[in-house]
Amino acid sequence: MKLLMILVDSNHEEDVERILEEHEVPGYTELPNVFGKGQTGRKEGSRAFPGSSTLFFTVIQEGMCETLCKELEELDEQAGKEEGLRAYIMDATEVV
Repeated sequence: MKLLMILVDSNHEEDVERILEEHEVPGYTELPNVFGKGQTGRKEGSRAFPGSSTLFFTVIQEGMCETLCKELEELDEQAGKEEGLRAYIMDATEVV
């Protein structure tokens, strides 16, 4: 199993949801209005640093990773680098 973590500008939250739904991902956790600083600058939901990100977590079969990541790469290209989309894959071991 793999843990897929996706961090995306909140403007593209629905696009990521669509990708996950289209690929019938069995479940995911969504954390809206995540604030921080990264390659695209600060996002703190304030006038000085407007905007926010959304963080998605899902545990998927290893075979789904390539397809999902390809779609996320396409979304990143369409949205533009300034929108900030990052995805990470980690090994996941169920313990409970």
